[in-house]
Amino acid sequence: MRIAIISVGNELLKGDTVNTNASYIAKKLTEIGHEVRRIIVIPDNVGEIADEVRKASQLYDFVIVTGGLGATHDDVTSEGIAKALERKLCVNEEVYEYLKGISDNEFAVRKISSVPEGAEIVWNDVGAAPAYIVENIAVMPGVPEEMRNTFEKILKRFERLEYFQEEVRVDGYEVQILEELNKVVEEFPDVEIGSYPKLGYVIVRFSGKNKVRVKKAVERFRELLGKRV
Repeated sequence: MRIAIISVGNELLKGDTVNTNASYIAKKLTEIGHEVRRIIVIPDNVGEIADEVRKASQLYDFVIVTGGLGATHDDVTSEGIAKALERKLCVNEEVYEYLKGISDNEFAVRKISSVPEGAEIVWNDVGAAPAYIVENIAVMPGVPEEMRNTFEKILKRFERLEYFQEEVRVDGYEVQILEELNKVVEEFPDVEIGSYPKLGYVIVRFSGKNKVRVKKAVERFRELLGKRV
C-alpha cells in the first residue's frame, strides 16, 4: 500500500520534540513491504488537520496520524479528523466508562472519549487516550510509548509483503564511488538504491521485492568497487 504519515504538534514544528514517531512507523511499514510516500508535520490547528487529512486520504491507500488526542486545549486532532470526513464527533461510551474509572475530571474524560462517528477503537495499554481507525485513517496518541503500543496492534492488520534489503559500507567519500554507483543504478532499475554519506564513509542501501535481484545488485556493486570494499 501507499501510505502517508501525518504528525500533529506545534512542538514538532518548533524543534522542541524530535519526530521519532514518524521514523518508527515508516521503518516498520517499509520492513513489511509497504511504501511510505509522504511524511507531513502540521500544527495543532483544526482547519489544517482537516485539510491535510482530507487530501491524504484521497491520494493514498492509508493514512496514519499521530498526536493531539489528549485533554488539553491544543489537543484538537479528533476535531480535525471529524471535519475532514464530515462526521460528527461522538462520545464513545466504552471509552468514556473506562476513563471514568481512572479520572473524575468530566471535561477530560468526555474530550478524550470523543471520536469521529463510526470509529473503531484500538485500546492503549500504557496511557489514557486510545487510538482509533475510521475509513482509511488510523489515529494514534503522540507519546512515543503509547503510539508504539497502539501501532503494533494496527500493524498486524497490514499484509506482510516480500521485501529485502542489504547494505554496503564503503570508506571514503560519496564522490569517490559515484561512477560505480550510477552504473549499478542503470543496470538494476528494479532495485531501489540509496546512498547515505556519513563522516568518513558511505552507506549504500539496496532494497526491493525481489531477493535475487537485490543480491545481484549488491554483488555487481562490490565487483565494480573491487578492493575498496
